[in-house]
Amino acid sequence: MQNRIIKVITLNAITVMCLVNSGCASYAGADKNSRERLSQITTEINTLAADEWLGITPDSLPSTDWVGDFSNEQLSSIIATALTENTDIRIAQARWQAANASAISNSAGLLPDISATASASRTEFENNSLLDSSSYTLMPAISWEADVWGRVRNIAAASERDGEASRADYAAVRLSIAATVAQNWFDLIETHLQLELSKKEVRTQSRALALTQRRFYGGVSGSSDVRLAKSSLANAEATLASREQAKAAAARRLEILLRKYPANELEIPADLPELPTLKGSGQPIDIFSKRPDLLASEHRMQAAGIRVNVARKNLLPRLTLTGNGNLGGNNSDDLFDIDTLFTNIAAGLAAPIFNAGSLRAEVRRNEAQLQQQLEAYIGDALNAYLEVENALDAEQRLQQREEALRTSLTEAQRAEERLVIRYSEGLASILQLLDAQSRAITAEGQLINARKERLNNRVRLHLALGGGDLGQLPEQEEQ
Repeated sequence: MQNRIIKVITLNAITVMCLVNSGCASYAGADKNSRERLSQITTEINTLAADEWLGITPDSLPSTDWVGDFSNEQLSSIIATALTENTDIRIAQARWQAANASAISNSAGLLPDISATASASRTEFENNSLLDSSSYTLMPAISWEADVWGRVRNIAAASERDGEASRADYAAVRLSIAATVAQNWFDLIETHLQLELSKKEVRTQSRALALTQRRFYGGVSGSSDVRLAKSSLANAEATLASREQAKAAAARRLEILLRKYPANELEIPADLPELPTLKGSGQPIDIFSKRPDLLASEHRMQAAGIRVNVARKNLLPRLTLTGNGNLGGNNSDDLFDIDTLFTNIAAGLAAPIFNAGSLRAEVRRNEAQLQQQLEAYIGDALNAYLEVENALDAEQRLQQREEALRTSLTEAQRAEERLVIRYSEGLASILQLLDAQSRAITAEGQLINARKERLNNRVRLHLALGGGDLGQLPEQEEQ
């Protein structure tokens, strides 16, 4: 029996090796084509990259702890909370775990699949005496595909790339949520400052109305001046109500990011933090090793290339080994008789003959998907360049805007102070006073917005550059 098994395996192995030798040349070209296409994309990316960013920035590397650069404990605290509690981050982590499990499942195909079924029975007879009859049965089975062409290894490798892509996705979501939390926090502080500005405007318009009414009762001004003052006060009260709503909505958005009930109960600082000094932005080529979204796109591109190889190898024959046994007896020790463990071991060779072109269509489908991933990678790279350049350009423009608004506010406040005196002396009209007050309020509100936009843009810049410590890939979890 054993000699027969050896002859069957040897015969099938010789047949397989002949097919291997005749098919290797055709498949080697497919492997090379996939590698060349991936290499071409890398070359194109390097060609597209500039030697340095177009924005005016220091040559040093960007900060790796951009959250700490804001020197604000509350900001650091809420970001730390979001990184552990946010639902999107937990979803991304679960996807990463699922991808890791799939990789382990697919790599299991490299080893034999062993299973067994066991049964035991007992029969009692009673005819003048008690007789017992017991029987035990164990039926082991084993199957294994000899990975002659590397098809199973390719499947495992593609799944491993998918797992690495999900890992990078997890890091990208963590970084994105940290940036979103920071920006929402700045937005919340701005809405608080704008609300306080609206309260100030209501008080200012109330004083203007009282002054106008005194002038009206004194016969110095007409009723139209009183009506204009009342209209301005009503507009200020309407703006106040709108900004109260905006502040509550901003607080609730931030609470949702922190996995909290949207109760509008967050503690809000009295002012925006100071903008940290920009330490540097590195070079364009740096982002490919630092941005987790680009790393994820690269891994998906590699997985697509490997799956083209898998689809081509599905056209080739497969060698499988199977074995089964049937052990049993009246004693449980009979189940472990090694000499009779496997009574039937066979090698099988299966090759596709006719499948209506489905396997070749699958090759074309995977090639098209590879092309999609190649183009997606280039698109992701160009968008990454765009995000950095826009953020660097905004650094300079927003600074200019803030400086101009500070000048505008200073001049508007001085003009308002002067017109209040001139109006009380009867030397200026109500329209002049209201216009000056409106200009001062508008300039102050725009300045608050400009300060917040500079903070948000700094966050966008760090996000575009890869996020420093927050953009690093997490350690692989134990399975």
